[in-house]
Amino acid sequence: MTPFIYALIALVLVLLVARLSQSYFPMPPGIRAVVNIVLGLIVVGIVLWMINTYIPMAGAIRALLNIVVFIAACVGVLQAFGLWSPTLRWWNDFRHRPLP
Repeated sequence: MTPFIYALIALVLVLLVARLSQSYFPMPPGIRAVVNIVLGLIVVGIVLWMINTYIPMAGAIRALLNIVVFIAACVGVLQAFGLWSPTLRWWNDFRHRPLP
């Protein structure tokens, strides 16, 4: 079988695990959030790998796409854990601090 078929099977398995974990496994909300984040990152990684492998594009565009997806994934994880607002606040304080 081709790697494309394996990737599709992996996506279906991840979606099945997500559906089962949401419906049938009782979990505390914090653990459920972590499971959702991990499953989401797996899906994003598989889709990005499929795009990089099967869609022909220039190297610069591919690198830019990878950087944008990486930054978006980092922002999503920070938002999911409630760390995005403190990070923005820290960044604004850092940028607007008085010079010595």
